[in-house]
Amino acid sequence: MSFETDFFVYFCALILCFDSAVCTCTKNKKMQFMYTHTCQYHNLLQLFHGSMVGIMGTRFDIVLSTENKSEAEKLWENTVSILSRLDDMLNRFNPQSELSQINREAFKKTISITSEMLKILQLCADYHRKTFGYFDITLRDFSKVLIDEKAMTVYFSEEIKLDLGGFAKGYTMTFIEQMLVNNGFCNAFVDFGNSSITALGHHPHGDCWKVSVPNPFDNGKILEEIELRNASMSTSGNTPIYGEHIINPLSGKYVKEKKMICIVAPNALDAEILTTALMAALDVEKEKILTNFVVERKMEFVL
Repeated sequence: MSFETDFFVYFCALILCFDSAVCTCTKNKKMQFMYTHTCQYHNLLQLFHGSMVGIMGTRFDIVLSTENKSEAEKLWENTVSILSRLDDMLNRFNPQSELSQINREAFKKTISITSEMLKILQLCADYHRKTFGYFDITLRDFSKVLIDEKAMTVYFSEEIKLDLGGFAKGYTMTFIEQMLVNNGFCNAFVDFGNSSITALGHHPHGDCWKVSVPNPFDNGKILEEIELRNASMSTSGNTPIYGEHIINPLSGKYVKEKKMICIVAPNALDAEILTTALMAALDVEKEKILTNFVVERKMEFVL
């Protein structure tokens, strides 16, 4: 789903005027492809922009309002490291990733997992419970995933595969947000894949970050304009490009309705989980699911 911010469009239009630009290609150690990442700083506007293309199959952008160029560049280096590390770990299309190893071997035998993967699987189990089964990384039956916390192992009692596509961006955004806060960046806008957004503080010339949600089936029509302050937003839906890509794990069928779900919440991961779950959930169950989360705003658009 495509998001657009008034400021972000304005900011990108200034890229050719930036005082410095660095473009770097980083080869993924475990796969034969390159991540392209760039960073630019505008001294007059005191704005930093970092962008990474090809990460988790999409694009990542961050805008920082800061007078400290060197600190912004350091934060960007750490951001690239976080993005690359998590992509190496969670990318199911990477045959060497930990997730791919689990998918290949966990049905055949019990396998050891890292402490972070254990945490991720436990989080997914908790989200499965909170959404009454509508968030399910197996897309079939999460009860077949047997996790041993003490031994730090996992085993599949049935031949299944894990897909963290509805989890990974939100999980990554929580790391990025915490790093921003820890390093004293009060005003920042982060966009991951045009479907996950985190906004800290406000636009340099306003009291918030404004995000417009366009109708993917009606070019030029805006469904909603949202003001974000210290909050995250996620969207999921069927579009002309990504139609029928969400599976209802309880029925095993694709969600066919032309609709979109947008969630604004304090936690980026919660927002991403909810947009996936609420796309599949029955109307009578949506409010029950929402009682298990802290949500600032829920929007559903029938397209």
